[in-house]
Amino acid sequence: MSPQKMAEAARCMTRNKFVALSTKRQHELLSALALDTLSGGGNYDHFQMRYHELQSFAALDGYEPPSWLSRKEALCEYIAFHNQFTPTPLAVEPFDEDTCSKALTWAFRFDVTVVLDQVTSPYNVGSILRTIDNFGFKGLVHSTKTLSLTHPQLKKSARGCEKWIPITYADNLVSFLKNVSGKVIGIETEERAVPVNLWEPPMSCMIVLGNETYGISQAVRACCHDMVRIPMHGFKKSMNVTHAFSVVAYKMTTAK
Repeated sequence: MSPQKMAEAARCMTRNKFVALSTKRQHELLSALALDTLSGGGNYDHFQMRYHELQSFAALDGYEPPSWLSRKEALCEYIAFHNQFTPTPLAVEPFDEDTCSKALTWAFRFDVTVVLDQVTSPYNVGSILRTIDNFGFKGLVHSTKTLSLTHPQLKKSARGCEKWIPITYADNLVSFLKNVSGKVIGIETEERAVPVNLWEPPMSCMIVLGNETYGISQAVRACCHDMVRIPMHGFKKSMNVTHAFSVVAYKMTTAK
């Protein structure tokens, strides 16, 4: 049942029918009711009246959002609270992201292509796509045959960016990189790498991000003209690939 249908059911369901539902299903309906109201499907005051009524029917754990939140923010908190108790949490888009359902043509601002060397986590790939969008980079190249742009974790972290960021599959990443005309820059922790604060980014390049376990493969490292590292001062000497990319991306877009 769609969230909209669940919200409709929540608005007209009798006490006996609501009480007969499983606790998980009850939380699902309350979450859907809040989501539908957030999407413009109802009045906030009417939502609160019905919400507290349904809550009292089944003596469910109650939730009251902080008083300083706006109505939209409060509805998001209602959804988040009840999502904790449901097997399929309902997704809420950030308020400023209304482009995900539109057909868009990507116009990059910086001539930077991101190359993934066996980055396997769908969540990481989605986050990288979103970061490419954030910084206005050109696109993404990967060589992972099993990468699915419809994977739920990828779609969740990409926030729709997989629909407009140009994505290219390269069957042989080494051959691909050997034939590119611009500079190839790897983000790694090895000794020859230049600290990111001392690095002078080129105007046009390819940024290589490596596997979550072993980093950039040796064959692909050999294709990199330069290596960049991020100085770390704690016990850990490695960083999540998406975080490392964000640091380098910021450097590239703010360098003078």
